Amino acid sequence: MLLKVGDLARRTGLTVRTLHHYDEVGLLKPSGRSDAGYRLYSQADVQRLHGIQTMRQMGLALSDIAELLAGEGVAPQRIIGQQIRALDQQITQATELRGRLTMLRDGLMAG
Repeated sequence: MLLKVGDLARRTGLTVRTLHHYDEVGLLKPSGRSDAGYRLYSQADVQRLHGIQTMRQMGLALSDIAELLAGEGVAPQRIIGQQIRALDQQITQATELRGRLTMLRDGLMAG
């Protein structure tokens, strides 16, 4: 069963514009076109899209995702290492913010 771009957008929570963009940059090419020219996506296309969405949720850039899916360029270990470092930095920043907020709250409560 092939899905039209609008159907795929609704099922995945993405916008049609996002799917068009993925097609334009070569990240997710539809398997076919209808007689009216609509993009048609196969089950394999949907699986690829799920992989793309997972990597986006991990914070990967579309260019990195494209390289990973193409099997060229950046090694997955390097990208994962970058993501771990970025996460560590976010944790440090959040911990520092929590400490400042706690001190502010305690100061307000003490009058």
